[in-house]
Amino acid sequence: MSGDREQSPEDRSVVETLRSVVNLLVDPLRAEDDLQHFTLAIPEAQTTTVHGDVGWPRRPPATLACPDCDTDIQQFDWRDDLDCPRCTARFAYDEFGDLDLLYLTCPVCESRMKHGRRHPSVFDVPEWASCVNCQYHWEFAHDFD
Repeated sequence: MSGDREQSPEDRSVVETLRSVVNLLVDPLRAEDDLQHFTLAIPEAQTTTVHGDVGWPRRPPATLACPDCDTDIQQFDWRDDLDCPRCTARFAYDEFGDLDLLYLTCPVCESRMKHGRRHPSVFDVPEWASCVNCQYHWEFAHDFD
């Protein structure tokens, strides 16, 4: 459509239709005033986290199994000693790796998190945890230097 000729009604209709289609596609991507949790990921396939922390001191609360009576032991802070609420078993906080970790609890939505170790021959504690509900992710801080 050159500037020399006037647009026909059909040309204007095509241009308006294209403009409408482009606006429908672009509108969800336009910047808003509140972009706290903006993501382009599809929720069902999302690998991008919304919240997260790094380091053992910022580790989510843990639930471990008591080796004496199999009761759940809660450790809300990484420095808390591990005291069984049912029997007399007591463990220092640095014995965390000696007990069976049942699960970590998401600090955002309080769901059970998926967790794992990437280097099981090096670490006896979890190295990562992810919440499938709110996409919170925690990572152990490594320094192999």
